[in-house]
Amino acid sequence: MLRKLVVSAGCAALAAGLLAGCGTANNTTNTSNTAVSTSKSTTTVVRTGNNSMVVAPKTEVGTANMKHLMQIADKNPSNFEAQMNAADSASVNGNVQAAIQYFKRATQINPKSGLAWTALGNMYRERENQPKAAIPYYQKSIQMDPSYGWAYWQLAQAYVTLKETSLAKQVVEQGLKNVKKTDTAYASLQLMMSELSGKSSGSK
Repeated sequence: MLRKLVVSAGCAALAAGLLAGCGTANNTTNTSNTAVSTSKSTTTVVRTGNNSMVVAPKTEVGTANMKHLMQIADKNPSNFEAQMNAADSASVNGNVQAAIQYFKRATQINPKSGLAWTALGNMYRERENQPKAAIPYYQKSIQMDPSYGWAYWQLAQAYVTLKETSLAKQVVEQGLKNVKKTDTAYASLQLMMSELSGKSSGSK
């Protein structure tokens, strides 16, 4: 099953029942930045901040669902999917610390999952407003799964927030070399490169 959530403000669109990562202009969030084939009837929109929204499965929204998914994860400590589901639900419901806890468990179970490492980084960058703290997790994601496109995009975003434009460009360049053109993140990396190149030329 394709992943749903991982919080990436401004990085997904809900169109014709398909969730997919996109550029920075959209305030709708599909938290994992991966294409997710889903029906509109099975999802709901949750506001998570002043200008961001999360398109989440209805089964993950609400305190009761969150507690249920956490119980499943706690009873199955070696189940990667269970930890990710609990983390997703905690994130959607605003329990950032619990989300971090379950995402960390997921990375321990499957350290090669670029998605899990990136999700963990997103908790710090987007929910805790700590882009610097998120960087090591994005770097770990790229190290463990160099083909996971959204890790590059998120890492570059962290550098942009820290006004490290040259580092952001390096990351995007690396991503464009390692990510397949068919990856949902590839077009967003291209767009970011265009924007960063414009900033660089404008600052000269």
